[in-house]
Amino acid sequence: MSDEMQPPASTEEQQIRRAKMLEEMMNAAMTSVRAANFVHTIIEQNQDRMVLGEDGQLFVLGTLATYSVDLNAFLDKYKNPFGYHSFDTVKIHPRNRLVEKPEPACVQVRVQNEMPAFDLLGAYVLGLMNDERNWLEHDMRPLRDALFRIYGYARSPLTRSLEEYMKVHYQGVFNHDKGTFSFQGSNGWRWRLSFSNPLSTGLGVQYQKPRQTWWNHLLHDHIKELTGHYDLSGFFSSVEYLSQSPGNLRNTSSWECDPIFKRKLALIYPPLQREMVDVLTQDNYTPEEIYTFYDEPISGNEVTAVRLLDDEILSMAVA
Repeated sequence: MSDEMQPPASTEEQQIRRAKMLEEMMNAAMTSVRAANFVHTIIEQNQDRMVLGEDGQLFVLGTLATYSVDLNAFLDKYKNPFGYHSFDTVKIHPRNRLVEKPEPACVQVRVQNEMPAFDLLGAYVLGLMNDERNWLEHDMRPLRDALFRIYGYARSPLTRSLEEYMKVHYQGVFNHDKGTFSFQGSNGWRWRLSFSNPLSTGLGVQYQKPRQTWWNHLLHDHIKELTGHYDLSGFFSSVEYLSQSPGNLRNTSSWECDPIFKRKLALIYPPLQREMVDVLTQDNYTPEEIYTFYDEPISGNEVTAVRLLDDEILSMAVA
């Protein structure tokens, strides 16, 4: 019955429907007007931290950095919303000064259903102003990465909140004099990342096994020595991954972890070594068929490194 042609509504019914449509459109328009006034009030009440430039840029002074938001781009999308899905990238400057080449970042806002566009803008600029409260949240990685590109690991506006966060979540401790960060791993291990070598593009990695009081070297530069796997690509992802290591490397496929890192761990972690021997002695095993996290085969130099580590693992097994 639902597929049959519905009889035309009466003239009176059409009038009621048109009136309802108009009411809904006017309510939406009034909601946007209230939201626009809300944004105006936010900027007016925070004149010491929000400044409008002549070219339509809104400069927001956060606790960690200064942000430049292109209001013109937002208004263009508001006028024609069909191509609008999120904000353009915000430009990030060091705190209290502008630089010629700011760092871009795509910073997202948690959107609620039926949230007016200007409410979204208001929440966006308030979030930037209160950056120290949210930059360490899980979905704020683009902001974290941009801030790290600006400040690096030295003492900076990031230091206080970063130290508190890492202590709570990873039992981690920074030693800025030595340029290290040490934290708890799995199975009684501890890890230490070093970032004091100016010649390194990545992090140095050391470890302590249970009951050890000394640090053992594993990597001089994790960027140069590993394959670039996503889980060990940056500071935050490396800390998250290593906090579960070495236990998280057991029973993993070749693409779920960095193949070089896994083999280096197998040389010093017997349970993983026994697993790797079973893999390496299979008739169909070959390093050339190892793929990275990005579904690409590892490079020729990486294949060579894997093959050498494979030989070491097998030599230790028969020793």
